[in-house]
Amino acid sequence: MSFTGYSISVKGASHEDTGEPCQDSARVHIDGEYSVAAVSDGHGSGKHFRSDAGSEVATRIAIRSIMDFSERNGGLDRIFRDDAENAARRIAANMICGWNDEIASHNSFVPYTDREHEIMRKYGGLSIETVYGATLIVAAVTNRGLFGLQIGDGTFAAQEKRGKLYFPMPEDERLVGNLTTSLCDSDAISSVRWFWRPGTFSSVILSSDGLINSFRSKDDYLSFGDRITAAVSSGQTSALEAHLKERTTYGSRDDISVSVLTRK
Repeated sequence: MSFTGYSISVKGASHEDTGEPCQDSARVHIDGEYSVAAVSDGHGSGKHFRSDAGSEVATRIAIRSIMDFSERNGGLDRIFRDDAENAARRIAANMICGWNDEIASHNSFVPYTDREHEIMRKYGGLSIETVYGATLIVAAVTNRGLFGLQIGDGTFAAQEKRGKLYFPMPEDERLVGNLTTSLCDSDAISSVRWFWRPGTFSSVILSSDGLINSFRSKDDYLSFGDRITAAVSSGQTSALEAHLKERTTYGSRDDISVSVLTRK
């Protein structure tokens, strides 16, 4: 499999103004048999005051879960060919459980600051999951197909061989305005969307909602996606960070994260 990958997160203009950290995380992993991309958007509002750590854990655990699942089951193609729904639910459960374990560990080793204690008192106490709340989008590409998984908002675009970029992920009607499902939900597993599509895919683009909210339309977003994949494929990504910072400044003012997988 001749894939290359690229990931980047830029701090939103609103967070630059307030001095808050970037709440997003983006990662890619290139392997000989499959390639994986992940993006997570930390919620960032008052009660989710450690969502920057929550998103970092989410992308790391997501990629590790795909790697472990592939190794233990003789490859992604085989297990999805035999029972795609069972495979998807097992991977989702591993990611959610792994995320909960990791944030609990982080919480035990990093004491709350005085400011964080004040926030806890303001809300009358908060669960660890809420404090680290984040969304998650994951893609795994093999030579025979594409697996996608998502909980919460953000954008998943893909391109089949000789085709155009499109949105393959099933929609969630609950995602209206600023409302989103989350890894921190008590029934997070029930909010997971997924798909498995056999075929040859040439590109995948995952992004937090800060990017698509900086465009006037979905078509404009997809046009920009074509330019991103061309830049990544040719190794000419030096100008992308500055462009994304311009997008957040004059667009959503939110953090922007992008993870790209594309054939060389």
